[in-house]
Amino acid sequence: MSLFDDPNYRWRDTFIVLFNDVQRPTIELALSAIQKIGKFEVQNSTESEFGHIESITITSNVDLVGLEILYVAGDEVVEETEALVIELAEDAMLLGNEDSLTQLSAATARFDILHFEQITGNTSEPSDDDELMDPGSLLTVTAALADLVSGVAVDPSSASFV
Repeated sequence: MSLFDDPNYRWRDTFIVLFNDVQRPTIELALSAIQKIGKFEVQNSTESEFGHIESITITSNVDLVGLEILYVAGDEVVEETEALVIELAEDAMLLGNEDSLTQLSAATARFDILHFEQITGNTSEPSDDDELMDPGSLLTVTAALADLVSGVAVDPSSASFV
């Protein structure tokens, strides 16, 4: 079940990790990387017929978040990556991220990491109170997955490297 379908969670942000498809991990390796962080409960996971990650849904009662991790590959990723490289190029050169930009341009797969906030109390309306939303879980999981696949983490909403 997707956290989008769960009325107890509200989507807040999405980060992506871009990498070469040959680095796609098994579900066991991905879960192991996440479990090393230590505060997540696996709600759901799916794998390909060869045991590679397709999706993982995790939650944390510690910081009231849920994350959905989705594997995407193919022409869609290549086309979107080309556009992202153009968008990130100027800032990457200014900030010394040329290696990340080069690595990004060779990506053929990605993880979409969707960040959800667990709704507490009687809050039916979306909140603009972003200072209460701690991105720590999103950043930690993104970094762990980027390390696992030797990938590049990007915040597409701000067009910046994470």
